[in-house]
Amino acid sequence: MSTILEDDSDDSEEWISIDDDNDDDNDSEDEDNKLTYHHNEPEELKDLDWNDLPNFIRRKSIANNIIIRLPYKGTQFYLGSEKDFQQKETDYMKRTGAYKLIDKLDGIHRTASQTCLADIVEQVEIKLDNLLDSKCIDEVHYMKMNISRLSVRMHYLYFVPEIHKEGIPVRPIMICNDGPTMNIVRYITPILWSIFDRATNCRRFSNGAVDVIHAIEHYAQIGHLIPRTLFVTFNMDELMTVFRHDETIAALKSLLVEQLPDQMIDGLTIDTILELVHFVLKKQFVVYNYALYQQIHGGASGLPLTMFLTFINVFYGQHRDLVKSLKEKNEFFGRYREQAIITWHGSEGQFRTLLKKSIGIEHTRNLVTISIGSKVHFHDLEISYKNNGGILESKVYYDSAIDTLPNVSDKPMENQSKQLYAVLYRAVRCSSDVETFHHELCHIQLSFLTSGFTSEFIHSNIERFYQEFGIQEKFFSLFLNDDDEYNNLRQRIIQDVEQQMKLKQQREEQKKYTLFVPCPRFIHQESRDIFKQGFQDLWKKYFGNESQTKHVQIKWIERTTTPLAKSDFLINKRPPLRLLTLSKSEVNKKRYHPMDRL
Repeated sequence: MSTILEDDSDDSEEWISIDDDNDDDNDSEDEDNKLTYHHNEPEELKDLDWNDLPNFIRRKSIANNIIIRLPYKGTQFYLGSEKDFQQKETDYMKRTGAYKLIDKLDGIHRTASQTCLADIVEQVEIKLDNLLDSKCIDEVHYMKMNISRLSVRMHYLYFVPEIHKEGIPVRPIMICNDGPTMNIVRYITPILWSIFDRATNCRRFSNGAVDVIHAIEHYAQIGHLIPRTLFVTFNMDELMTVFRHDETIAALKSLLVEQLPDQMIDGLTIDTILELVHFVLKKQFVVYNYALYQQIHGGASGLPLTMFLTFINVFYGQHRDLVKSLKEKNEFFGRYREQAIITWHGSEGQFRTLLKKSIGIEHTRNLVTISIGSKVHFHDLEISYKNNGGILESKVYYDSAIDTLPNVSDKPMENQSKQLYAVLYRAVRCSSDVETFHHELCHIQLSFLTSGFTSEFIHSNIERFYQEFGIQEKFFSLFLNDDDEYNNLRQRIIQDVEQQMKLKQQREEQKKYTLFVPCPRFIHQESRDIFKQGFQDLWKKYFGNESQTKHVQIKWIERTTTPLAKSDFLINKRPPLRLLTLSKSEVNKKRYHPMDRL
């Protein structure tokens, strides 16, 4: 038996600039490296064990053998029997065969995870040293992919419930934020995605699935949607943790050889890229339930590279003929997180016949959920094409098993006004006509009312939303007058989205010539200024005249503190720090550094 409770906690901390405006625009993370809320780790808890934060609810949950988790999708707490939940975890690991037990972390093996981490760190250092010495990578590559012994952490694994699925199965979440191979992954993943997107004409929707509707509307406007056009969605979340490494590496090699006639991109050869990817996959060691495991199939959910390799497995391994057909027929192809969407100008039978020509990978064939029809849903968007009238329709899609209160994020929001604004913004973007929008508006109002919000709060916030986009004040009804008024509202919001995307592209371009450096915390401003000046002097001395680095600007960033979410206090998901960190002797270990010769 399980229970669902709502959580209204706020966002976790983020990086912000201390030299310019303090907002999310200065986020230095590449879109293809961004992960879900589950993979975030609050800075305040990094150096504290869970047992150092006692409270009444946690003591009660321990005493009654109750487990508390946030679900994979949704923002409500899940409460269930700890014994039953652990059995689901065990069943998952046995069924997938993705995790190999290395050692129980007790007795003579109690330091096995520390030893393993030290070995991996040394292997990363040796790997990068050898690549630099053999000129397979340069100094810039080396700096971007190297690691700090002071901050490196072993990966750890925990499970979350999928409350929207029958039987409430579990899903593995591997935290790799400070893992020994994370910098390698962060560097090569965006490069690999750029090759895949170019090879397949695939579009990345970085602002959410609702970007899809505007892209498909444009696709229709230029005459590419015709009667009997079908939509197809691919959901690959089950495949991510179980794909075979050798098959996926072979598919990746095929892509690189085909797309890189010069055998090189961004100064890296095909062989070097494959060597780095193979190295990352072989170093997927993780702490779980006081034991050390190695993930031998699939990829860690906390590594951005995993999503890319999953797409490679499907579209360059299993269904290469499909990708070839999509390009020849100028089909629409887009991706967001673990899902892809395409158009299909043919019959469903023709599509399924083409799928049957896929390379026979029986052990993963059924792990990709494929839906085809004139109406499909893609994340939180439902899209349909009426063949009889050639009308493209869209609306917000809800899974009633996930959330009772509309939300646009996979993490809770404490600012309810901001949440209401966000769902209204999404409603206009997704609703293809005024009638659909009015239906969604009723759903939003009812959901907020039944969740305890006052009608005055809801009405005033909807009014402010309208006014921001040029709609006159509504005294009695919040419904819009006609299609023209709604179309004007929707056009203004689409223009707002386009403007935001242009600004984002400009920032992405600037990032190519920006080095983001975390600024340590100092008590005195003078000490911080001395540190920053010293770093800039060293950079200028060693890299100021290099062709690849002389135009690079240094951007200082610092961490800001925001209130911890309730889930961070209640959910015990991380092993003790002693199992995840290097020993003091390993942290302070002296070694030859190839950069010392500069």
